[in-house]
Amino acid sequence: MKLPGGVPFRLLPALLLAAVLPARGEPPRLTVEAIPERPRQGDVFLLVLRSDRPLDALTAVDGERRAPLVAAEGARVFRGLVGIDFESAAGSRAFSLEAVAGETKSAAPWRVDVRPGRFIVQKLSVDPKFVEVPEAERERVKADQALVAAVWKSPDEARHWTMPFVKPVPAPSQGNFGAKRVYNGQTRSRHAGLDLSAPTGTPVAASGAGRVALSQDLYFSGGTVILDHGGGLFTMYFHLSRRDAKEGEMVAAGARIGAVGATGRVTGPHLHWAARLHGARVNPAALLSLPSAETPAVKPRAKSLDID
Repeated sequence: MKLPGGVPFRLLPALLLAAVLPARGEPPRLTVEAIPERPRQGDVFLLVLRSDRPLDALTAVDGERRAPLVAAEGARVFRGLVGIDFESAAGSRAFSLEAVAGETKSAAPWRVDVRPGRFIVQKLSVDPKFVEVPEAERERVKADQALVAAVWKSPDEARHWTMPFVKPVPAPSQGNFGAKRVYNGQTRSRHAGLDLSAPTGTPVAASGAGRVALSQDLYFSGGTVILDHGGGLFTMYFHLSRRDAKEGEMVAAGARIGAVGATGRVTGPHLHWAARLHGARVNPAALLSLPSAETPAVKPRAKSLDID
């Protein structure tokens, strides 16, 4: 089995889990596998952990981001998706694996070698109105930011998607996820989404099953739909000429949620498609080759790890 980019299963070196636990016989032993072993900035990777005995919970922790893993096979196998934010530093990155068994909790330090992302630089000459927010619009921008922040604070825990994601528009990508943008000679914020080139009116589909967490017209992103796919995963669709999705409804993968447009602060029609996983801004194209909800079991080949 392979993940985005055709990266095969690879094994992590053995890790020593450490915690202050009561002496109650042999501690649990774990094997760990990450797919891919060395993700890039903006990537999504799969963690598979096996225990020699049932556990109540396992969570991957990246700073303030927490990615609970899903239990299977009698709570002896845990799987979960983890995102590397595209602005995370490349190089060795500190994670932690937290295990819960009854009243016993343990934590293990774990490091991931994050490779640099492949980001382009876009130099653009635009009207100054596309760079600075007019004074009259600043309160609106603050209100928009509060609306979106509220979405991130109340994610659905249960995962809604049970099949691979689909491209929302059958159109070419501009390959500009994570692009460093220079407007009129000044470097501005990075581009956190992927632009798909298509004419106004082109139908936009939900890339995966989920709940419509937001459907609004916002200053920067214009016609905006945000889907909550559960399990900490969101996708976003910006600059829509029309919004067919209504807040609170459930939509299936491939269901029409709107149409491509040029609303908001843009210079022409296109779909801005973006994704967040447990708060990490990741390349939405990585979702197109994720494993399904029922990921096949991985045979443990790594060295055993002790929780002691």
